[in-house]
Amino acid sequence: MKNLIHIALAVISFTSFAQNDAPEKTEEVKKKPRCSKVYFDLSTGINNNGGLLGLGIDYHVSNDISVNAGIGPMSSWGYKFYLGGKAYLKPCHKGWALGFGGTYNTGINALSMRVETAQSKSELVELNCLPQANVFAAAYRHWRLGRNKNRIYLQLGWSLPVTSKKFEQISGNPITSESAAVVRFLSPGGPIIGLGFSFGG
Repeated sequence: MKNLIHIALAVISFTSFAQNDAPEKTEEVKKKPRCSKVYFDLSTGINNNGGLLGLGIDYHVSNDISVNAGIGPMSSWGYKFYLGGKAYLKPCHKGWALGFGGTYNTGINALSMRVETAQSKSELVELNCLPQANVFAAAYRHWRLGRNKNRIYLQLGWSLPVTSKKFEQISGNPITSESAAVVRFLSPGGPIIGLGFSFGG
């Protein structure tokens, strides 16, 4: 009989302990933030990854790492594509992040431009803006919008050209070296200033 009483008391004590411990575990689960797995980006800027108007997707493989890709249907050098990655300094994809990746511009065929030629006059010539590949490194600052999963972000960085030849002239008198320098300046590459909005999924 004593053994049965001891067993009953042990079961009651264990049950009471389990019931007292359960709320603490529940609170721990509640405190753990739920992070979005994917974001859909809309961006613009100077040397922005997606050009003048970019559409992209940012997929988070963890709370600190994401991979992103997209297309820019509006760009000063044809269509623009990009692929990159980000490492976040804070969990849940907020605050500062460091990123790197590559971009590719398709170029523009038979682009008409009025420039100075070797004949010392302004003439209409045709140029082929050749495809360009670049690599980039950037810092991102993200801000969450209220309680929603959406966010805005600022991108600051540098885009480095990999392709050396920028264009070829297909019609008109030869352009001056100054005009050629202007065309090269308009090609992808240089400082990056981007602004974007992300829809959290």
